[in-house]
Amino acid sequence: MRLKLEDLSTEQKLGMLMCARRCRQADDMAYTLELIRNHSLGSVQVPCDKNTPEYIRAIREAADYPILIIADMEQGYPRSNLPKLPAMTLAVCDNPDYYRAFAKCIVAEAKADGYSGMWGPVEDILRVNGPGIVQRSYGDTPEGVIRACGAINEVLDEYGFFSTGKHYPGGHDCGMDTHMVEGFSNVTEEELINFDLVPYIDMMKRGLLPSIMVGHHTYVNIDPEYPASLSRKVIDIIRRLGFNGVCFTDSLAMMGILQKYGEENVMGMCIAAGNDIVLPNYRTSTKTCFEYLKQNYRDGAFDEERLNSAVARVLALQEYVAEKQSAIPVITEEDRKCLDAVARDCITAVTADGVKPCLDDVNKKRLFVVVVPSGFDADAPKEEIHSEKWYFPKDIAEKIQQEFPGAEIAFVPEFAAVRDNESVLIKATKHDEVIFVTFCVTSAYLGTDCMTRRTEALINALIHSGKVSTIVHFGNPFAVKPLMKVPRLLFGYTSTPSQSYAIDVLAGKLPARGKLPFDIGL
Repeated sequence: MRLKLEDLSTEQKLGMLMCARRCRQADDMAYTLELIRNHSLGSVQVPCDKNTPEYIRAIREAADYPILIIADMEQGYPRSNLPKLPAMTLAVCDNPDYYRAFAKCIVAEAKADGYSGMWGPVEDILRVNGPGIVQRSYGDTPEGVIRACGAINEVLDEYGFFSTGKHYPGGHDCGMDTHMVEGFSNVTEEELINFDLVPYIDMMKRGLLPSIMVGHHTYVNIDPEYPASLSRKVIDIIRRLGFNGVCFTDSLAMMGILQKYGEENVMGMCIAAGNDIVLPNYRTSTKTCFEYLKQNYRDGAFDEERLNSAVARVLALQEYVAEKQSAIPVITEEDRKCLDAVARDCITAVTADGVKPCLDDVNKKRLFVVVVPSGFDADAPKEEIHSEKWYFPKDIAEKIQQEFPGAEIAFVPEFAAVRDNESVLIKATKHDEVIFVTFCVTSAYLGTDCMTRRTEALINALIHSGKVSTIVHFGNPFAVKPLMKVPRLLFGYTSTPSQSYAIDVLAGKLPARGKLPFDIGL
């Protein structure tokens, strides 16, 4: 059935403005299902894990209306066995077929499990290197972001799987992680409209922007008092430009909001500012969050007119997904080949004049220094190494031995001790050439996605000695900025298979086809 605004009670309407986020807790799940049976919940964030089908089955059985079932899927469908591809890694290839295959595979698997939409793709234009920003970016120009997001959103729209452009309004010129602290931006409204919002406006004009997610940065030249998610002034910008889709808030569990505003009143403040669905603090029970929202309304945080306009948009988005609820694409062999090709085609070379991406002097004595996560044990069973997520130094070492059988390999921890650095430096005295394999990881609440200062110091010491010919880096490419210049840089980003392909490029077996989608100032 389709819910109608005029048939809903005030409490039911208020429930439409909330996204339940705690399916893993039994009490919360029971309360969520109760809200759904009472037509008092607009959306649910269902975690992508082994219990996903069970959660969604229970939700679908309880719902006789097209409730929105959502999750983050920026890198692909998390439950999939297909490659996970951060925006940066896809953008390096900049191939429309790869973008479309990526989107199609998300829709096919997520819709089969019962999802109706996703938070993503990220439509922010990269302005600054910052934690959690770079690998989620499709580029530093409107054109690059539009090419990627347009191709992805076209596929999502074709199958009625709603997308969420984030993190409105962009303009992140301050590299701070709002999971940890309130961020700010000096970007003006004019700069937003003429640059940062260009992808949003393009998607909106093409009917490819059913929803957006509003971030927590404070735009001091637009509204110095409130972050975007609490700012009527900031949200009104895109409304004046014609956007009538759903505004989600970013998570209210993030410290950019929680430290300053707490929880009891912030949900009402979000709705009053113009958001339509709030993402509550996932650390707080669903029942408590709903009680906060209801109390905020009773206290006059927002009026009935604002309530009705928000609910109308939520119901419209539910209608959007209901129209093509049974439309599920079939993943073809060609789609799989496209996704597999990203790891091969993303390898990027930045070299000095006259220097090839490959090592071509077979007579040189070479030392490969592989930087590893602290606590890494080169002799540990392989399955233990693979618990390190996407970066697998033992596999890289095996590939190096295969392609460069005469080379010596040394491991050095990212937080090296005195003896670790000394050992590498002594080994380097016995070799003509040193090649470093480096990495950095990206995660919320980590505060950085650069290499450690200890790693930088060791590499710079050997660069200064004239020994380092090459750095092969996986992760945020900006991480190499503190290093002195070397003749050859290879980037493999955060795709696991690219770690093997990067060594193939170094061995001359593959060309380096990738191109950085942003200027890192090399």
